[in-house]
Amino acid sequence: MSRKLNRILLVGGLAVLCSCKPSIPRDVIDPDDMEDILYDYHLADAAANLNSDSTRFYNARLYQLAVLKKHGVTEAQFDSSMVYYTRHTDKLYAIYEQLAKRIGGVPESETTDDGLNRYSMETGEAANVWTGERCYAFIPKAPFNKQAFVIPVDSSYHKGDRLILEFDAQFLYQEGVRDGIAILATRLSNDSVITRTMHMSSNIHYSLEVFDDKMVGIKDIRGLFYLNRDRNATLTTTKVMILNHIRLMRLHEKEKIQQQQEKEAAAKQDSVKKDSIRQDSMRVEDGKRENIQIINKE
Repeated sequence: MSRKLNRILLVGGLAVLCSCKPSIPRDVIDPDDMEDILYDYHLADAAANLNSDSTRFYNARLYQLAVLKKHGVTEAQFDSSMVYYTRHTDKLYAIYEQLAKRIGGVPESETTDDGLNRYSMETGEAANVWTGERCYAFIPKAPFNKQAFVIPVDSSYHKGDRLILEFDAQFLYQEGVRDGIAILATRLSNDSVITRTMHMSSNIHYSLEVFDDKMVGIKDIRGLFYLNRDRNATLTTTKVMILNHIRLMRLHEKEKIQQQQEKEAAAKQDSVKKDSIRQDSMRVEDGKRENIQIINKE
């Protein structure tokens, strides 16, 4: 009986051990609490940026200390927790992904519709052709420091289209140089490539654009978001770049398209005229040859 009981206890113990998942150490701030602290950090940083350059960093420090006090966490606890999460990048990135959703959680209608109407009024037909996520979080450690994208091109694109990539950048940095990079590249139908590159370091709205000014047609759209690492900064402090409200506006330039259509129509009409003149001249030449043949027969 005792053997059977021991076996049952042994199997039950093994089952419990196998079912247990790796947990966060007791002295480390819980991921949900860490997310709340970092979110308040974001709000504090935004508030500090409202001040002049001479007081911004001083106020940011005061706001950050106030955030820790609000959550009942000491600097030592926060810093040691950041050391843990930095060594477990997957857990840190999961926190930042949730944080990015909270920061970028503006309904689609509040941003895109106004932009579409604004672009439509200014330049003609417009459409948001972005197919990726509207919000990304980056930390300066591979593979979480970059995001490439490819946008499909179909028959809805016209010659002379303009592309505008725009987004809002948010940096949560305790120290170090902020250096985000955005690249937008298009390959045209003649296989020429147009590339635009932009560096980001502030919590503002960014945009970059490419334009098919040669009216040859867009064949391919690619790009990259990237966060550089400051090698002089420590690895265990908060460093995150969040890009939200991302969209890629495709604009049909009505005036350019109309000019191109008129140009193509004129070229076609000119070609028809040339063909008609060539055919008339051939008829004249044929008539001359027939007259010569008749004269020779006489």
